[in-house]
Order: sequence, then C-alpha cells, then structure tokens
Amino acid sequence: MHSLISRRYFSGSVIVLTLLAFPLWAATPASDAAYAEGQTLLAGKRLPEAAQKFEAAVASDPGSAAAWYALAVVRRKLGQCTSAIAAYRRFALLQPDKPEPYYGLGLCLKETGDKSAAVDALKRYVAMEKQPASQKWVDNARAILSELGAQETAPAAPASQGEGGKSGAAAKAAESGKPAAGDLAEAQALRDRGHIDEAIARYQQAITDDPKRLAVRAALGELLLQVHRDDDAIDVFRAALERNPTYPQALYDLAFALRARDRQAEAVDAYQRYIKLRPNDPDAYYGLARALQKLGRNADARQAYESYLGLEKRPSEKRWIASAQTQLRTLKAR
Repeated sequence: MHSLISRRYFSGSVIVLTLLAFPLWAATPASDAAYAEGQTLLAGKRLPEAAQKFEAAVASDPGSAAAWYALAVVRRKLGQCTSAIAAYRRFALLQPDKPEPYYGLGLCLKETGDKSAAVDALKRYVAMEKQPASQKWVDNARAILSELGAQETAPAAPASQGEGGKSGAAAKAAESGKPAAGDLAEAQALRDRGHIDEAIARYQQAITDDPKRLAVRAALGELLLQVHRDDDAIDVFRAALERNPTYPQALYDLAFALRARDRQAEAVDAYQRYIKLRPNDPDAYYGLARALQKLGRNADARQAYESYLGLEKRPSEKRWIASAQTQLRTLKAR
C-alpha cells in the first residue's frame, strides 16, 4: 500500500512486443529463465507475478538491461512509479544510447510531480527516437511536453565518463548548481548494490547541488524509510514540502512515515492534504482509515474504508481489499 497511481498509456500487447524486441544482454542462465517466465506472465496480464520474475532476473544478473526495462514497464503499469523510475534509470545506465526508457521515465516523473525532470526525459526521448514505428509515442511525448508548457529542444547528450568516474555532465552540473540526471541514477545504483550509506551520501550531495530537485528528496526519504530511519525520513519529506506544500509524493510518503511512527494525528493531516490533491488514489484512503481507527475515530474510519473499497479496482490489491472489508465489518459491529 505504498505506491502512487500512474496513468496507463500502453496496451498490454504493445508492451509485450516492446519487451520482446530487447535481447538478453549478457544474462545469466537463471536471469534468462526468470525473464522468460516474466514475459509469459506479462502476456497473460498477470502483472504482480511478472514483476516478481523480473525482480528475480535483475537480482540474478544486475547487468541484464532487458530485465530492468521489463521491470520498469510492469512497475509503471502497477502504479508503482517511484520504483519504475529507479528501474528505468538503471536500464538507461546500462544502455545509454537507447531511447526507450526516457518515455516511460518521463511519464512517471510527471506523475510523481517532478516536472523539470519529466521535461528533460521526454525531450531526450523525442530527440533520440527515430524509428517510424514509434512515431505515435513521439507524438504523445510532444503533446505532454506541450501540456507541461515546455519548448521542445533536445537536451544535452550524455557525457562520457571522465577521470575519477565522474561524468563531464555531472562536473558541469556541480559548477552550475544543478545536478545531472545521472546523480540520481548513481545513488539508486548504490542502493541496489546494498551500499546504503554511500547512496544516502549521494542523494544528499544531489540535494546540496540543487535543492529544488524534489524527486531526489523523495527518493532519499524512501530509502531512509526502507532502512528504518523513519524520523530522518520524516525530516526529509517535510523539507520537500517546505519548498512545495502540494508535492503529492512527499505528502503521501510523509503520511506513511508518520503512521509508521505512531504519530497518527499528524498522519491523518498529511493523508487528508494528499487526498485533496489526488482524490481518486485508493491507497491514501486505506492509510487514512488505519490512522483514524487507531485514534478511535471509528465513524471517520468507516467512511475512509468505504471510500477505499469504492475506488480500489486493482487485482493486485486483493490482500488489502480483504483487510479493509474485515476492518469495516469490525467497526460496523461496534
């Protein structure tokens, strides 16, 4: 129950064909097998199971670009945009000359509220994608750029890595006060390899380089949550909201973190602020209901559970639907 809802832009058949177009770059036999099983599950629209297989594939071989791309696509279809962003960026690190990840990456960044990064990603996609068969997606990217009020100009080409492992683009970004998109990807790569302290330091440096990049703050906060540094995560999310009080991702994650620390009244406030921005996101109503229930506000909790059940239509959320139904029956019996 810790994800934002993304829009569905691709049909299942288009996604499957897209994934089949990628070879298995240097995959291990275990990764190869898991990837193939994931494709079968994806073709059958069994998205949660497909995600598990693609996760197994990248765990077996972190260098399998195809598996990272497949995982990113499925995560986006499941509404898990934050996780999808990380997977798209991992693919882009492995295959920097491929345009494919920048379309989905741009959509997810837009969904999570990072407009400037979304614009950068979509401009890069439009500049790189030359296949006639992809014209539909190029046109859609241009339409989204127009919606975001962006001029369509090609972003700077990725710089090759220089001395010391820092790219020329990153060095220029440090001088200008704006971090390169690769900084966030590097932090994510460190996190994926289990180098948590180094990843945290990389995120913090990216924030220092450009305090306006709210998505970096959100990614840092989520990592801190994962390693059970909840109070630090709360501070990070609050700092993001000081810069933009209506940043949806930070509001949702703040509410989640506050509830985890049993700060239920504050969590209720954060959930309600989030719901004003995203009234059709079922996840927030479930968290809100749990917080209200803990506070003894049973009538309000019942209403929140009912709102959740009225909105939640995702087959992958059956566990939470059943839990909400059970809690609702308990509350009505009182």
